[in-house]
Amino acid sequence: MFVVARTAGEAAAAAPAVRAATARLDRDQPISDVRTMDARIARSLTARRFNTVLIALFAALALVLAAVGLYGVVAYSVTQRTHEIGVRVALGARPGDVITMVIRQGVFMMAAGTAIGVGGALAATRVLATLLFGVGTADPATFAAIPVLLAAVWLVACSIPARRATRVDPPAALRTE
Repeated sequence: MFVVARTAGEAAAAAPAVRAATARLDRDQPISDVRTMDARIARSLTARRFNTVLIALFAALALVLAAVGLYGVVAYSVTQRTHEIGVRVALGARPGDVITMVIRQGVFMMAAGTAIGVGGALAATRVLATLLFGVGTADPATFAAIPVLLAAVWLVACSIPARRATRVDPPAALRTE
């Protein structure tokens, strides 16, 4: 049996008065587990909060893995194109041109990945609906913010190999094959 009492002041301070009133009605009624409604609600949401934190941690880990993977792919591509970049620099390509070339190379990967990810997220909205509070399953702000965040991660991951490509020494690049 539960007894719920509304108080005007501090809820925890009303516990002795509630105990006394319950004892006057029935002395044999055991009184235990006295908590505020906020504490009861917080306890009932513990599992959902844990799941939400766990999902957020996995999402952050996925973002880091995506950035590392993208960096690896672009860095490998730049390494494979060292001869081509050396020829371009020897023929007068400026560092800005080389950076633009390398970053443009990743645009297709980013656009394709974003399209697949947004499509998959839209398809999975029914499953995600049970885990979201205060956010619609097809929330436009979320579906706009996440691709922007991923584009920023993509730009950072691609900028390191792009800057490294500007430091290619043309004679050394042309000698190696």
